[in-house]
Amino acid sequence: MPALSGETMLDSIRSLGSGVSPTGLVVAGLGFLLTRFTVTLAVSDGPMAFVFGGVLPLVLGLGLSAFGVALAVGEFERAFVRTVTLWCLAGTGAMFVLVLVTLVGNGSMGPLSTAGSRSYLSNFLIGGGVGGALTGVYAGRSNRQQHELEQQAARLDLVNRILRDRVLNALTVIRGRVEIAESRDSIGPADVLSVIDDRSAGVQQVVENMKHITRGGTDLSLDAVPVVPCVESGVDAVRETHPSADYDLRADVPADLRVQANTMLDNLVAHLVENAVVYNDSDSPRVEVGVTATEDTVAISVSDNGPGLPERQLDLLTRGEIGSYEDRSTGFGLDLVRLLVQSYGGRTAATVTGDGTTVTLTLPRVSAEDGVVKATSDDVLGLSPRRLGLAAGASIIAAVVMGVPIQVLSGGVPVIGALYGVQNALVGWLTHGFHSVVFGLVYAALVRTAPDHLSDRLQYYGLALGWSLTLWLVAAGFVMPVWLSLVGIEASLPNLSAVALLSHLLWGGSLAALYRYGCRVWPP
Repeated sequence: MPALSGETMLDSIRSLGSGVSPTGLVVAGLGFLLTRFTVTLAVSDGPMAFVFGGVLPLVLGLGLSAFGVALAVGEFERAFVRTVTLWCLAGTGAMFVLVLVTLVGNGSMGPLSTAGSRSYLSNFLIGGGVGGALTGVYAGRSNRQQHELEQQAARLDLVNRILRDRVLNALTVIRGRVEIAESRDSIGPADVLSVIDDRSAGVQQVVENMKHITRGGTDLSLDAVPVVPCVESGVDAVRETHPSADYDLRADVPADLRVQANTMLDNLVAHLVENAVVYNDSDSPRVEVGVTATEDTVAISVSDNGPGLPERQLDLLTRGEIGSYEDRSTGFGLDLVRLLVQSYGGRTAATVTGDGTTVTLTLPRVSAEDGVVKATSDDVLGLSPRRLGLAAGASIIAAVVMGVPIQVLSGGVPVIGALYGVQNALVGWLTHGFHSVVFGLVYAALVRTAPDHLSDRLQYYGLALGWSLTLWLVAAGFVMPVWLSLVGIEASLPNLSAVALLSHLLWGGSLAALYRYGCRVWPP
């Protein structure tokens, strides 16, 4: 199995931390706490009561906890994760209040004094949490669909505005020139054709822009575009039409640096530079254009010494809301800039100070291999739903591969259940599978955030080896024996046995093989 340097492993962990949505971990923690409470209390009522009153809530609670981890590392909007979390908490809280009101209505809190009744309470809370989470998923999807509909309606208004303000104006100029040429001999055909050609090109460009606006910037053909020539072309185009302004271009990047974009990139730069000049009320308009790069992204900044963008336009670039038809102060250009940059996988930002405005486009840095665009990194973690399902399925199989030798060589699977208060084979296998799914999701996220220079085998198997050894040293070696001691079971510290090492390596190897194969067969 390939070796993986500690520095590379730490880089992946740091990237993972920057992409995790902490709100999802609230759901995971809630499910874990409720499950721990349920199993501990249900066992006191005997084996049959535990099976019927503890196993089902155990599965639901652990499932809720794993779902929270998936929310944390998955490709979900942060607003969606927040909605699900709030509904989950609301469902749990509402069920708790309902149980308390019922008990008070019966005139006594005495039933809570028995372990069985307390287990029923915890079961109700788990049900409330799961029900709240499912309601949150529905509410989050509904909110997203409503927002998309509102944005689509705004785009249609925007198209109407552009057609009226640009296309109709251009046609009016063309008709006017033709009428003047017909009534006067002083204007030659060449002058008329020049105006018609210029305005027709403008109409053609507007029509080309329509598809980007009506589709919301989707379904675009992307390529590895050299960023410096595009920026220079955009600045030169504005310099020709507005020669009186002072232009300063600073590109502190390699000449062959590429970004994920298309042929519209130079037009976007030209639009931002033109805005910085046209709406500049300074006696000496000045525009500074800079290009900087990190390992993962390229930033194009356009700064001016003008009065600053209005509040509405700043909000448009920051939050990405399409300007409505009635709000004529926003201009349609910023809508197009934001939509295209978003389709490139980038983001827009703007800041206003006393010295002027700076608009920054941050785009993914890419390399071209055999004509295929390959991003070196992504700003968002974004495990797709298919990847989440693949990781969970591979983790369950890996749990069996790991659990069989543990049970055969040491009989240790039931001890895993003791972490939840019950040294029981059924609970042991259920909780072992839950641990495997959670750690498997983290592994998939580590693969997603691994440095792009790693080979395919090193990316999958190397990370699996490093992650397995980490779990053996930390989780099995220290966390588990300390946890067992807290529940009254003696365990050596550290507990670094050869059987545990072998089982963890089997888990990592099988997980990596299954996940790698699945990623090849079922691409996202």
